[in-house]
Amino acid sequence: MPQQITRTLPEIWYADTIWGKPIANDNTLFEIMSLQVFQAGLGWKLILNKRDGFRKAFCDWSISAVACFSPVDVARLLINPAIIRNRIKVQATIYNAQRLLEIQQIHGSFTHWFYDVLEGNSYQVLQKELSLNFKFIGPELCRMWLMAAGRITMSEGDSCRPSRTPAYANHVL
Repeated sequence: MPQQITRTLPEIWYADTIWGKPIANDNTLFEIMSLQVFQAGLGWKLILNKRDGFRKAFCDWSISAVACFSPVDVARLLINPAIIRNRIKVQATIYNAQRLLEIQQIHGSFTHWFYDVLEGNSYQVLQKELSLNFKFIGPELCRMWLMAAGRITMSEGDSCRPSRTPAYANHVL
């Protein structure tokens, strides 16, 4: 008899609402990108279970609010047990929000830039462009973010995964 898996509300939100679907809201796309940054080296379940803490700590993922975070805000975040307290990831998230403000000013919205302006449909081209624009967006994190946001298919993402990494379809949230 197969084992019954019980998912938490954040896992249900991610699997049923976000995964593999284009995201129409700039702040939500920023949230997904940022959660991927914080997940690097950790379990996705841990990140999703801290989602409420992240949302509160990062002003509901308001790009304009996070872009204005100061060193005082960084210090506040680094002592917040409701999130992952990693200075490099916190600073990358703030930098990425600042970069997103620039993208919004030029292109009108982050989602428009991400889905319509950002050239290329292959993982390799997209990964190169995203890693040039944002901090802490390495190949594996980028691959998962592109699949999560529906920018590349799971099939393409799985074909570009490192050999030691199992295909996403084999993972259980």
